[in-house]
Amino acid sequence: MRALVACALFLPFLELPAVGQVVEGKPRAVTAAAARAAHADTRPGELRVTHVSLYKNGVGFFEHEGQVTGDAAVSLDLTSAQLNDVLQSLTAVDVGGGHVTGANYNSTTPLDQQLRTLPLNLGEAPSEEDLFAALRGARVEVTGSGAVFTGRLLSMEVRTAGAPNGDDSKPVPQRRFATVVADSGATRTVELTPNTVVRLLDAGLRADLNTYLELLDRNRTEGIRHLVLTDRGTGTRALRVSFLSEVPVWKSTYRLLLTTGATGGVAKDGTATVQGFSVVDNTTGEDWKDVRLSLIAGSPQSFLQPISQPIYDRRPEVAIAENAQTTPQTHESSEAELPQGSASADLSSGSAGGNPASLFGSPTGTGSGTGGTVAAAAKRRVPTNRNMMKDTGSLPAPMANMAIGGPMPMPYEQAVRQSNDARATTAAFDDFFAYNLTDPVTIPRNGSALVPILQERLPVESVTLWSRGEARPLRALWVTNSSGLTLDRGSFSVVENGAFAGEGLVDPVHPGERRLLSYAVDQAVRVTPENGKETQRITNVSVSKGVLRAANTEVAEARYTVSDAAPEGRTVIVEEPRRPGWTLDPADKPAEVTPGVYRFRVPVDGHGKAELTVTQRRVVDQYFRLADSSEEQLMQYLQGNGGDTKILAQLEPVFAAKRRLAELDARVAEAQEKERVIGEDQKRLRENLAALKGSAEERALVRRYTEELNAQEDALGALKRDLASLEQARSAAAQELADRIDSIQIPGVA
Repeated sequence: MRALVACALFLPFLELPAVGQVVEGKPRAVTAAAARAAHADTRPGELRVTHVSLYKNGVGFFEHEGQVTGDAAVSLDLTSAQLNDVLQSLTAVDVGGGHVTGANYNSTTPLDQQLRTLPLNLGEAPSEEDLFAALRGARVEVTGSGAVFTGRLLSMEVRTAGAPNGDDSKPVPQRRFATVVADSGATRTVELTPNTVVRLLDAGLRADLNTYLELLDRNRTEGIRHLVLTDRGTGTRALRVSFLSEVPVWKSTYRLLLTTGATGGVAKDGTATVQGFSVVDNTTGEDWKDVRLSLIAGSPQSFLQPISQPIYDRRPEVAIAENAQTTPQTHESSEAELPQGSASADLSSGSAGGNPASLFGSPTGTGSGTGGTVAAAAKRRVPTNRNMMKDTGSLPAPMANMAIGGPMPMPYEQAVRQSNDARATTAAFDDFFAYNLTDPVTIPRNGSALVPILQERLPVESVTLWSRGEARPLRALWVTNSSGLTLDRGSFSVVENGAFAGEGLVDPVHPGERRLLSYAVDQAVRVTPENGKETQRITNVSVSKGVLRAANTEVAEARYTVSDAAPEGRTVIVEEPRRPGWTLDPADKPAEVTPGVYRFRVPVDGHGKAELTVTQRRVVDQYFRLADSSEEQLMQYLQGNGGDTKILAQLEPVFAAKRRLAELDARVAEAQEKERVIGEDQKRLRENLAALKGSAEERALVRRYTEELNAQEDALGALKRDLASLEQARSAAAQELADRIDSIQIPGVA
């Protein structure tokens, strides 16, 4: 029998373990009675699905099991797309001592590659003109257009007639004509009408045309591929086949059942019932009847690759070498010694263990995955089924009359817990987390189901959540996941005293993690943010290597007023955004810190108000080079930012040296200016002397200009001597300033 499997398959051959599977805590032995019961409704040679594991990335791992007798062949009917996953991933195991010797399937050469082998030059979608063009020269017999005419097909042409009745708006009719040449040389052109029959007389050409049509038909129907597993052995044995398939993503949804008191809030014991369900879709081609179902909150890497399709690589065309002569050659030996031998891997044993089908809790064998052995996984396995727990205390009963449908004999939350028993165990493996349903599941093909996976009593606090990103405060539940289980991403609904209270979304919640779940708007609470103040003051000053460092502490305050218009009090959680690079004031104690916000708990009485102030601060350093900064600049900076000006007294030697240097710079500049003025005046006098002609009057001017030049030369000489002395004094003052700057070390003045 062949089992129709509408899923992709898993085959590294024989007994290699599949990667990323969730390992059951303990392997189970299979008794003969259990094996007979498992195969009671399975015909020999037929494989039925026994275990389905669904992942969050849209793939599923399927386990099939059936009975074979003697040497048997089991066929799986798949689509071409599914076969690609089969060849990547199928695992087949004969648990009765037989050997799976191979898997064969009908290969498909690409259609264009197959058409190249035919003499007909036809593509995948030929027209009538293409067909007649491919048959040119073939012997044909034409009937239905007068007398029977036999000859070779010369051509076929399309002729366009004029528009009917001269109306250009109507489509122009086209007529087709074939030209046939007889052996005698007679030529006839016949119109191809519905009554015209052109028959090929060449039997070989007819066979080629039939082959071409068969290829087209086969390509159309080749969506079904037949994978045949050959199993050799003796007696009746169990055969297990595991494989991967693309499936819809399973979805999580939760119910939070609250029993509140007359003044609001959760039950006295501070807990609520959390129920988890999963929406599972069976889009495969077979029914899931009494299958074991595992829902895995993990995303192993998976991809599609068309490995069932023959691939033809493009080969370069190389010209034939002409007159190529070769001569004997010698070749150098390797520098390293060749190894004397190499160890071979034994694929039939090792860490792969026994039956890989047992990786998902099959009755026999051990398994391993990428993260460790079954024993290691079992140690990390979370103790489960708290779902069967009974109430350990009484819940408030006055709300029972509020339940939908009238009075109930017990609180709504307790009644729902007893009516919905989530029978599921859990297992952790690497970064995966699995819900393994205890009871078998039956889902028909193309059907869906809502299956329970969780029921726990968790600590819950009812709060109101406010953040700057939300227009209104939100009612929320602060849930602590004390179950030891990972709550997967999904939607949730809150049922309070049997009535719908709201719904929302939840990201994965790990064991021990606390998470806020908002579900409705709180109409009674108002949070008013006030304009906070930001200040800056110098908190520390130090000097080293001629640089003054001032540590500025910036302080930002945010103030909030929280009011409650309802008669019942509230616990309001105010979220204050965290500023990058800022730290919270030690006096402020947030209830919770996230990467993006601080969460502060603000209790507020009914019809009351409460205030919250949050202070964040940061330190910003500012640097001043003493050589470039004046006393006035530093005084203004320190006084303006609340710094201690006493540090200026310690810097007085530096400032005195800078004043001395500045005085010398001014005297040098003054002397240089006098030198420049004298130089320009001497230039004027020399130009005047050059313009004189030598008369008696001019000789008097010459004497005068000459005397002035002599006096200026005497003054210029004295000025140069003074300037040299000033430059020497200035260099000494500059060195003194540098020495005093380097010698000052102030570790810090608060």
